[in-house]
Amino acid sequence: MLAKLLDLFNRAPPGTADTVGTPFSRRDVAVVALLIEAAQIDRSSESGEFAVVERIVRERFGLDAAIAEQLIATARRELDASLEDWVFAAAVREGFTVKERVEILEQLWEVVYADGRLASFEESLLHRLSRLLRVGEAAGETARAQAFARSGRSGKGEVE
Repeated sequence: MLAKLLDLFNRAPPGTADTVGTPFSRRDVAVVALLIEAAQIDRSSESGEFAVVERIVRERFGLDAAIAEQLIATARRELDASLEDWVFAAAVREGFTVKERVEILEQLWEVVYADGRLASFEESLLHRLSRLLRVGEAAGETARAQAFARSGRSGKGEVE
């Protein structure tokens, strides 16, 4: 009984295992799952944030639209099957260098700024992910500032 319990405990939670039957790596699916979560955390039905996710996925991974859509669908299934986003953050933390994680965090900020508003739970999510990704506070704020600057918004990206 104890052996079964330990086996269950040591198994990779949903969203962390390599995606069997797909050409996508665990770490890549994890990045896209976090991007999707950032896009949908405010429960907004606007497509602006999801359009940014699609663009980032195509550019980041050098994919055409059809393959990018497959990666997004795979990540969405993994995200829907998971209970917590920490499994995705752990996969990103383990799969990328600090510099790459800062770039990913910048892309996450870009997604939440895409609709022109920053909801308090979007900001909370990104600060929590910054800690989980272990990028450091200064690097996290730099990533936020760069994403905000690219968004073309005026002001300082205040929370609504």
